[in-house]
Amino acid sequence: MEIKNFIKIYDEVLPWKVLSNLIRFANVSEFKETKIGGGEEFMTDFNVRRTYTLPLTNMGNSISNVHWFNLLHSYFDKHLKQFKFDANILDYDYQNIFDIEILKYENTGFYTWHVDHFATIPRTMSCILLLNNDYEGGNLCFRNPDGTGEWEVEVRPNRMIIWPSNFLYPHTVKPVTKGKRYSVVAWAL
Repeated sequence: MEIKNFIKIYDEVLPWKVLSNLIRFANVSEFKETKIGGGEEFMTDFNVRRTYTLPLTNMGNSISNVHWFNLLHSYFDKHLKQFKFDANILDYDYQNIFDIEILKYENTGFYTWHVDHFATIPRTMSCILLLNNDYEGGNLCFRNPDGTGEWEVEVRPNRMIIWPSNFLYPHTVKPVTKGKRYSVVAWAL
């Protein structure tokens, strides 16, 4: 069994006008430094991750933020359900989509090799929706848990990548060398 078989790619996830509006929303929104860690140990470490986040929530003062959370939640939910069939793991169910964030990687932005599941936040599924491709570098790459067999996901706007969050799926975002890379990330528990 190849671990690649459980990394699924879906293209043209959003209507193109919706994608365009989401990018416009991201361009005018205020992002903050992304933290790493878990529990009470969250911190900024630009040696591990140099990116900025705009957390989306279904509660809050920003109607735009709530709108984008609810809309994106429905698309992530739809594709997580499709993933079950495409990966032939029909007995998999998740409790909820835990988090949705828009990420911005500016020039030199990156995220070192990591997995998304850890003790304080036991994520089961990871999702990334690539929003744009008018940048250089910033490729999402996977490798085998033993550090061999690195491969890169082709960058296409409106492309969603879904995979299990566990130790078998280390991944990285290579440094952006020109422009800004926008993506939306979500995790299921």
